[in-house]
Amino acid sequence: MRSDGRDAKGRQSCRALAIAGLLLVPAATHAAAPVVAVIKSGAPAPFERATKAITAALRQSPTQPEVLTFDLEGDEAKGSAVLDRVRRAGADVIVTVGSLATASALAATTKEPIVFSMVLYPEQSGFLRNGRDRVTGASLDIPTDVQFDYLRRLLPAAKRVGVLFHPDETGAVVEAARGPAAKHGLTLVPKTVGDRDDVVAALRTLMDDVDVVWAVADGHVFTPQATSALILASLRRRVPLIGLSAAHVRAGALAALSCDYEDVGEQTAALALRVLQGAAPSSLPITTPRRVGLALNLRTAEHLGLTLPPEVAAEAAETVR
Repeated sequence: MRSDGRDAKGRQSCRALAIAGLLLVPAATHAAAPVVAVIKSGAPAPFERATKAITAALRQSPTQPEVLTFDLEGDEAKGSAVLDRVRRAGADVIVTVGSLATASALAATTKEPIVFSMVLYPEQSGFLRNGRDRVTGASLDIPTDVQFDYLRRLLPAAKRVGVLFHPDETGAVVEAARGPAAKHGLTLVPKTVGDRDDVVAALRTLMDDVDVVWAVADGHVFTPQATSALILASLRRRVPLIGLSAAHVRAGALAALSCDYEDVGEQTAALALRVLQGAAPSSLPITTPRRVGLALNLRTAEHLGLTLPPEVAAEAAETVR
């Protein structure tokens, strides 16, 4: 009897240990959620919209990563301190929003994969020059084929398309645009500007030889000081200007294409999730905007004596009357 009692107690002890072990299994085997660090260049409205879309898409995914957000507030000097905080947080992937954040992350010694967002001309900006094996992203580059398709449909009589650019900044962009322009029956007429050139005078000279001026995002051309003067010069000379944004259209440019920033954010999140799942960043192509909106200034069209095709005008997401 005594022996049976000891056996019973032993069996109870074994069962208790087994149950305790089972209770401990989830805690022991539960993997920590991956960490995504989102670094913003600053807080302009487009960056905020993209960032909200990125964080929402990440948090709604089955991966359920922990998302940490950092803001450089437009200050390059804050990059080092922010990257230190990102390292201490143990980020598995760094998502950057804007060129400043992207440059700061690439300049750091961190080895985490980087997924950039809200960046123009990533290759020409040097973001893919070093460390392409750990970098991918969602660019803001509306394909030139799409741009010239809109231009051709909007201005079917146009043949010669002028463009101002600085060779060091957007020379490669303009050169790459020759083929897509020709595909749409357009001849690209480029004119370079130097660091000290008067871009308005350069535009006036260019407009003598073209039917329309196409803008590229070149910081030597569309400076805060020169943009209004460039738009005014095109109005005075009655040569349509295809601007860079809806803001340019509101200021008097005939038309512009713009991106859907929320959708760019969703593209960014999809890339980040692929990286979290084990994909090499270098295997993921840089994306371009999937959704593009047309802005038109009908007052400018009237001033220029243009009758815009109604089917194209009907596509406009924003119209200035």
